[in-house]
Amino acid sequence: MDFRLDGKVAVVTGASRGIGAAIARELARVGASVVVAARGQDALEEVAASLDGRGHAVPTDVSRLEDMDRLAAAAVERFGGIENNAGVAPPAKQIYKVDADEWRQTMDVNVRAAWYLSKLCHPHMKQRGGGAVVNISSTSGLHHDIGLGVYSISKAALVMLTTVCAKEWARDKIRVNALAPGIIRTELAGPLIEYITSRDLKPNLMNVIGEPEDIARLVRFLVTDESRLVTGDVIRIDAGELL
Repeated sequence: MDFRLDGKVAVVTGASRGIGAAIARELARVGASVVVAARGQDALEEVAASLDGRGHAVPTDVSRLEDMDRLAAAAVERFGGIENNAGVAPPAKQIYKVDADEWRQTMDVNVRAAWYLSKLCHPHMKQRGGGAVVNISSTSGLHHDIGLGVYSISKAALVMLTTVCAKEWARDKIRVNALAPGIIRTELAGPLIEYITSRDLKPNLMNVIGEPEDIARLVRFLVTDESRLVTGDVIRIDAGELL
């Protein structure tokens, strides 16, 4: 099986830590040049430096469209592939308690950023003869837990965005898929993991907490030609959480 990405360029957002950093390292490991983006410049530069000369850091606030323009421009000369990954989870609260700023910030980061970066990169992938987009959704976008209303809505919207882009861009040989991780050991999920472990609860049927590298390996499959027939799919990676 050919999992190599030599000559390809990946753009990974949210890449200064957690799932994004793991994805960047995995794609670089199999030969991709990786443009990493996040707000925290020091942590981002550290990730880029760990990519064996294949990384290029572009500090980016994905809620700012002008930052996204600059990010896409930084990769355009070498563009071959793209992976989108960024997310924000607002404080847990019921939907009627969410204020307008929390709603806007969540939608800007979890939905608009994925749409806009993909839109910017689409013509360059088309010109190169194709490409792949992987959006990181969540099991919370497939079902709702009380208190995660606006987060769940944003991740469900990302699933629909994935389907729309997959249908519209198939003729351009651009595949678009989404992953729906369950509980993964990241800073974002830290409070939830602490709650589960302190009460000796099972996080899923397999009773295991996922690692960022579990997501990264599946992303690697989805952006190589080994998955050339896979598009418009939403793949749960949750150890049976939703079964």
